[in-house]
Amino acid sequence: MEVTKQYLRSPEFLADPYPLYEKIRNSNEVYHANELDAYWLMRHSDCDLLLKSPDFGKEIDDNFTSTSDSKKTSNVMEDPYRSMLFLDPPRHTRLRLLVTKAFTPKAVESMRPFVEEISTNMAKKGRNNFFFDVIEEFAAPIPAYTIAKMLGVPQSDMSKFKAWSDDAVLSLDVATGKEEQAKADQAQSNLLDYFQKLIDERRKNLTDDLLSDLIRSEESGDKLSHTELLVMCNLLLIAGHETTTNLIGNGFLALVRNREQFEMLREDRSLMKSAVDEFLRYDPPVQRVSRALYRDANFSGKLLQKGSVVTAVIGSANRDPEVFERPNELNIARKENKHLSFSAGIHYCLGAQLAKLEAEVAFNVLCDKFENPRLYEEPQWRKNSNMHGMQTLKIAL
Repeated sequence: MEVTKQYLRSPEFLADPYPLYEKIRNSNEVYHANELDAYWLMRHSDCDLLLKSPDFGKEIDDNFTSTSDSKKTSNVMEDPYRSMLFLDPPRHTRLRLLVTKAFTPKAVESMRPFVEEISTNMAKKGRNNFFFDVIEEFAAPIPAYTIAKMLGVPQSDMSKFKAWSDDAVLSLDVATGKEEQAKADQAQSNLLDYFQKLIDERRKNLTDDLLSDLIRSEESGDKLSHTELLVMCNLLLIAGHETTTNLIGNGFLALVRNREQFEMLREDRSLMKSAVDEFLRYDPPVQRVSRALYRDANFSGKLLQKGSVVTAVIGSANRDPEVFERPNELNIARKENKHLSFSAGIHYCLGAQLAKLEAEVAFNVLCDKFENPRLYEEPQWRKNSNMHGMQTLKIAL
């Protein structure tokens, strides 16, 4: 079938994109999405190559005519407001070095007590006697409060931050329309305005939060400029909670639908680390990542020309039977889980360890809260074909 923007926003695809991925992958071809003007890579080996090779880059600029996910996003992140998520070396290398110091294992682990406290509190705050919405009441607040605390954002501002972030990520979906793109642009503007004031305040009074660390951060005499600080805060806020919300929500839905796996995890918490990796593989929060080809390249026997925009379909690569045994089955004890959900190469997710920590804590709390979780109603999926997650996930009480 033809992959169109309309189909990417259909309830069928949003709820379960994997049958389509499997159909395309089994054709043994690199798929050209005509309306999207991009090539889709479905195999793990092809996606891994695309993500790791320096010959394929993130700077999809006006020389490329594609309407792919990354091209759309660059419209609201034009230089100098383009984040390192959409940069190549040496600009990417410089920014990553300056920010990495704020995400050391020690810094991430120091957040565990806070994540445990907020997760436990959220699990106790049922809003009614009939159901518990795992997304609204649990999965969304945990990473949002965590990254807000790290950045020094007051918790009282989190409701508007959540709304801005939800709108901003619409730009990451190739199927987003003009009206939604306008909302995304406005949300980005609101976030930048807010951080402008917060950075000005923090420069006058440095504390021990992440924003202060970013202001202090220096590498070989080089520091982040004011604009770079703005863009970095914006990126960290959005990336720091949107994807983790989806990880927790998608993972718990998978457990609800695979009861024996839930019972196994509930009885043996030593499986938690491998379980989180399996949730990331089985139903990844981010479905697609695009690159521009800086040279001609061969993928699965098809020669693609320099200048093409090529998309690694992470959701397909993570279910490639050439790499994963019984890929369509959830197996929380899976070994050597080579999923690509945090990308690969120089753009491997900077916040991967923080996301895993939050997820491990969250699933421990959910396993304590529920003995026999059942859906109160079918989940409502967000209208975003790339940032794959739910609007609601109501569990009966």
